[in-house]
Amino acid sequence: MPRAKWLKKCYNILMTTTFTSLTAEEEKILESYCENHFVSFNASGEEDLSFLTFWRNFISGLEESGPSAAINTMLIPDLPVQFNQEEGISAEIYNSTAGEIPVITIRDSEDFEKLVTNLIHKGKRPENLGSTGASFVFGKKTRFIILSQKPYSNVSARTLGLKEEDWLKKSLQIRLEHECTHFFTKKFYGRAQNHLHDELIADFFGILSAFSFYKAEYFEYFMGIRGNEGSRLSCYIPHSSKNLLIALKEKASRAAFFLEDLSKKADFQALSKSGKIRRLCETDLLKIPD
Repeated sequence: MPRAKWLKKCYNILMTTTFTSLTAEEEKILESYCENHFVSFNASGEEDLSFLTFWRNFISGLEESGPSAAINTMLIPDLPVQFNQEEGISAEIYNSTAGEIPVITIRDSEDFEKLVTNLIHKGKRPENLGSTGASFVFGKKTRFIILSQKPYSNVSARTLGLKEEDWLKKSLQIRLEHECTHFFTKKFYGRAQNHLHDELIADFFGILSAFSFYKAEYFEYFMGIRGNEGSRLSCYIPHSSKNLLIALKEKASRAAFFLEDLSKKADFQALSKSGKIRRLCETDLLKIPD
């Protein structure tokens, strides 16, 4: 590794790492948390696609009668929503790496929150919905994704040195591939959890899709490790001590730089998209050595 690149990497790690010691109990909690839960790959996955017929009819209805009529008639007849910007709502069947999945995209943040509350949570607004940018449902009879067009992880365009319009487009692409990666792991591994390993993988493919490269620094901004805008990290080990959060931050940063290096290797680049996802699922990302 060239000296300049090595120095920059060391600087980044030092700037984002707070060294700490854990109690024996905290060590045990962290060790258990870092165990890889992607252990059994099911090559066939779930193949019943009959639910797509409903969603194709829904999309046709949306195009013919408008989003408000289609959503309130076909999705939430008992909890209809009055939308602020009906023209900012669209839907499609997206051909992801794991197969076709319905995706609803909503431009207005309040409209997004209304639909998530009524469609997914049966009218009961969940906590922290204001900081949520996407919702993913995977059931036996249906599956779908709802995306907002908020800045990803509440990180500003200025922080990343981008123009506002460009960043909003990239934010939407990150969210789409992020949620589709969760769809892949849920379908083929039976798991899509609110866990740091899952988020490392999902953000990796989201960033890669939006920028055509992966940058650990971006992940650190999105996770709240770097800067003051994003604040996701505490969501992935709830009710933890301050020391545990610091230790998790160290592991997240270390894994992000490992992924950046991995993304540039020829053997990794030669893998198919599904092969890359499997590679990251089956790598102990939270056990990357110092």
